[in-house]
Amino acid sequence: MPSTRPAAPAAKRRTRVPPALTRGPEAMPALGIVEEVGGDLGVLLWRCARDVVLWASTPPARRSGLFTGTAAERRTRQLDALSVDPELAAPLAVMARLLESPAAIPERLLVNACRRLALWAEQQGHLATALEFMQAAALVAPESAALAYAVGRLARRRAEYDRAESWYVRGIVQARRAGEHRVYARAYAGLGTLYFQRGNLPAAKRAFLRCLKAAARHGHADLQGTAYHDLFITELETGAGPECEVLAEKALTAFGANSGAVARLAFDLAYHWILLGRFADALRVAQALWPHFDGAGERALVLSMIARSAGGAGDRATFGWAAERLDALLQTGAGADSAPRALLGLAYGAASLGDWPAALRFAQATVEAARERSEGKILIMAEAALESIQRHAALDERAAPAAPVSSLAERFVDALAAPAHGSGVAA
Repeated sequence: MPSTRPAAPAAKRRTRVPPALTRGPEAMPALGIVEEVGGDLGVLLWRCARDVVLWASTPPARRSGLFTGTAAERRTRQLDALSVDPELAAPLAVMARLLESPAAIPERLLVNACRRLALWAEQQGHLATALEFMQAAALVAPESAALAYAVGRLARRRAEYDRAESWYVRGIVQARRAGEHRVYARAYAGLGTLYFQRGNLPAAKRAFLRCLKAAARHGHADLQGTAYHDLFITELETGAGPECEVLAEKALTAFGANSGAVARLAFDLAYHWILLGRFADALRVAQALWPHFDGAGERALVLSMIARSAGGAGDRATFGWAAERLDALLQTGAGADSAPRALLGLAYGAASLGDWPAALRFAQATVEAARERSEGKILIMAEAALESIQRHAALDERAAPAAPVSSLAERFVDALAAPAHGSGVAA
């Protein structure tokens, strides 16, 4: 006989917040701080990070006895003996206060101090230090999805992929619980970038699509543009055809003409067109990109793109203009990190024009720069280009007849001509 009792309501599934990895390959926790910063300041920062982690891992009822009575006084003397960056003075004072009254210090004060130390370290290029302090902040406020995402981003930048993935996933679960839709979408974007860097393109595409779906559902147009841009790059890597341009066009529409993100998108699209031999489109967009980058390394790459596309399009005057400015820029020593890639563009452009002496000179310079910086991928490409140039063959993409500029290229030129909000520089 069937039961007459009403069915119990279905239990609402609640995803458990996953734990995250807190250690990298170092022999001792947070040892990267000492190795990066060095000296007495490095040791002091290491101790501060360890103090915060200890506080965060201790139940509130037991925090009052964490540190000895003279610990705060000793820390203050250490600070007085150091000539620290003014940006560090206030957060380090909070760290001394932690030793003085561990049971009473507000959580928000510790989180803010750790975030400020992480920002300072990132600006100095000390990514291990930035990661440890951002992670300390996330441990102090374990419910924060934004902090979990920030830890994942820094771990990814350090190529600590397992650690980064664990924090991204934690941030995704926390953001979904808290209804923090923007953080949720950004965490999926970060996770997709991580998979892309590891070469797992199918997983990267799935993550970018999740970012796109979340951003579209909640009206975050800029994140929709970022997702389309990421999908565009992913499709390029898988050898996709014309559908790549559909994604680029959707990204441009989502960003809007006045977004600084358009410059990064335009750079990637122009490079794609160069690889397809669509030099007129690439040149038109590359020339419009020139005012949008201030860093020496970025300007070197834009000049290289102009030179390469001008060579393919048969525009000797523009090639000479770009080559002259790139040479002057690199002679100053600025943009050294981009020198191998930039010089390779000059070699390709000169070869396209049939200027073999110049092509040979640029290719040899590329090989030297790539060896000096131990850039294996560029070195392989440069050696292959040098061999081809020496045979006056293989790279002979001689000046192509003038081709009409596509409507999509004109859309990007118009967008880049609009006043930009924010930098076009990649984060």
